[in-house]
Amino acid sequence: MRAEDLLLAWDPLGYGVGSYGPEFDDIAVALTQLDTAGELDARIRHVLTEAFGECPPPSETRAMAIRLLASSQSCQL
Repeated sequence: MRAEDLLLAWDPLGYGVGSYGPEFDDIAVALTQLDTAGELDARIRHVLTEAFGECPPPSETRAMAIRLLASSQSCQL
């Protein structure tokens, strides 16, 4: 699954799919800049906390960071 599709299907805070446009754009940009799951996880948590004042559990954001990185790496030429 593409990273964009993973993000579009994710509802990390229960606000409804499609409620995170600008935040997911920030995460997609971070995906091109960061190389490790730990770094991407930290960025995901920062983006969601800054925008909504809350964040899902670390295990959930870490799992998404791993899935996003795996998806983006499988698409590289």
